[in-house]
Amino acid sequence: MDNLRRMIAFAHVVEAGSFSGAARRLGIARSAVSRHIALLEKSFGVRLLNRTTRRLSLTEAGRIYYQSCASIVAEAESAEQRIRKLRDQPVGTLKVAGPTSFGTQLATLVHTFMQQYPALRIELQLDDRVVDMVEEGIDVSIRIGWLPDSTLVARRLCDSPRILCASPAYLERMGRPTTPAQLAQHECIVFNLLPTPHQWTFNSKRRSETVQINGRLSTNSTIALRALVLDGAGIAPLSRFLVGEDIEKGRLVPLLSDYDCGSAGVYAVSQERHYRQAGTRLLVDFLTERLERLV
Repeated sequence: MDNLRRMIAFAHVVEAGSFSGAARRLGIARSAVSRHIALLEKSFGVRLLNRTTRRLSLTEAGRIYYQSCASIVAEAESAEQRIRKLRDQPVGTLKVAGPTSFGTQLATLVHTFMQQYPALRIELQLDDRVVDMVEEGIDVSIRIGWLPDSTLVARRLCDSPRILCASPAYLERMGRPTTPAQLAQHECIVFNLLPTPHQWTFNSKRRSETVQINGRLSTNSTIALRALVLDGAGIAPLSRFLVGEDIEKGRLVPLLSDYDCGSAGVYAVSQERHYRQAGTRLLVDFLTERLERLV
């Protein structure tokens, strides 16, 4: 290691044309550069530099030695650049988790992100449960709703408004509710993963109203919830990104439009040490930019 430092110092002296110039490049004292060169010459038993008060010049031995030193310094700098590139560009495998309700959109976004970074692999895991990120080695988890884990790094990506809706067939059969209180006479499908699955809150300009739901059907899957509503099984609040197209095409009808059914935050969650990695940071930045427009 000592010889390597001396070789680097010697190469910089030759390229800078002076001990002072080499010292500035290396960020060390001029005396330290002079000592490196003196020790090199002592170890070889030959002079490498001719010194005058005005300039330095290479001896024949110095010229031969400089060629090797310059090659080693160039290779070291190239290696440093490659390492920095690896640090700043994502490589390896990134494990991403998300809810099934967001699976189609998330898969498309992940694919678009991957096209920018050909050295990156992504393992996409879709599940409505809240995954244990530490145990399962998840780098980024997309969560919709509440965040019970205070030890994780969470970044809010956007909001996901909920829309109360039903199918035209259900409304034809059971009638259309015009107030939240009338939901007590309707088949309401319960989503078990909500913080208060049997209590739905509606806000208007004048007041807030909470309704107790006694639905016979319940599920822990937003995909199943949407399928049940489409099938005419009942009424349920669903995220706009999940049913927006269904409403546009008339497959579902929005209800109680004068009331706000609330919204859930969409978060990117990661462990502190994973968030410092380039792939995680870049993916979270990408999702922040794209999701606001998508939702």
